[in-house]
Amino acid sequence: MKNRCHLRQKTVADQLPKKVDALLVTTLSNIRYLTGFSGSAGALLLERGRATFFTDFRYQEQAAQEVGTAAEIVIFKTSIIEAVLERLAKHPVKTLGIEGSLRVDQREALEKGKAGKLVIVPGLVEKARQIKDADELKCLRRAFAIADRAFARLLRYLRPGRTEREIAARLEFLMRQEGSDGPSFATIIAAGEHASCPHAQPTDRVLEKGQMVKIDFGATYRGYHSDMTRTVFLGKADKKFREIYRIVRKAQKKAVALIAPGAKCFDVDQAARAYIAKKGYGDHFGHGLGHAIGLDIHEGPAYSPKSKDTLAAGMVLTVEPGIYLPGWGGIRIEDVYVVTDQGPEKLTGTPNKLLEIG
Repeated sequence: MKNRCHLRQKTVADQLPKKVDALLVTTLSNIRYLTGFSGSAGALLLERGRATFFTDFRYQEQAAQEVGTAAEIVIFKTSIIEAVLERLAKHPVKTLGIEGSLRVDQREALEKGKAGKLVIVPGLVEKARQIKDADELKCLRRAFAIADRAFARLLRYLRPGRTEREIAARLEFLMRQEGSDGPSFATIIAAGEHASCPHAQPTDRVLEKGQMVKIDFGATYRGYHSDMTRTVFLGKADKKFREIYRIVRKAQKKAVALIAPGAKCFDVDQAARAYIAKKGYGDHFGHGLGHAIGLDIHEGPAYSPKSKDTLAAGMVLTVEPGIYLPGWGGIRIEDVYVVTDQGPEKLTGTPNKLLEIG
């Protein structure tokens, strides 16, 4: 892991603009990518040929274990910014790169502390993270396997009389049992007409026979996220549900068929969007087709009508078309694919055929 971190640090440092002497990394997922640190407080000062990691006493042992020799470790007693300024006083730089997500008060403190000229260097680490290496793909496959096993167990619990909130709690518990570090995001369970809200929050609504249930969830493994949506039917699915389900599933297949290195994300999005529009539901698919996934649940690039991104081997993105009809409900089918030279590799193991429960 430490060798991988050194390689990642060098890759990012080599991409620094010539006039930028160092990059202060404060986004936790970027720090984890570059050092292996999984705690909630830290910063990384990345220079060409040197990396310094700052954290507090709570994470002294953890940093030693996770960061090790990937960076020099500094345990501060005041604040991260003061520790960084102390370091820069000993090893001054003319221009310090910062992430766009740096808090305003922290930026002001750096300016007052004479950290050098501050320049926002947007998306440098995130760009490197778009291509997953073998170890990252291994973690992602584990996360998806955990989610698949938990979902299979959930189907035995899913029945009329349960509430959305109960289903969400049970699913998160099952993922923990199967080895998840925690949910990728707040689990979405939406029954009946509630399913028309793409990101509906679970309520005390009681599931009834003859209803659809939209289930959007994910597990995490060593920081890497899975993401899957299934819309199932309690009982025998009616004609309208079957029709819309077929449209959504066919739209997904059309998009997946285009996934390859060099493909435009815009074109992949349009393949699904145009088919849904052709079937008369274009006004009811209002979100992007998919997003990249990794240490964050939402990463770049993305499949969307505004995307200018191009796919490359090693990228991992969701493909999640949906149709949402207020007063009726909504159907979304979400799977995740790795872009490879041999064609898309599906990480989601759970089949996406129409599923009738009971």
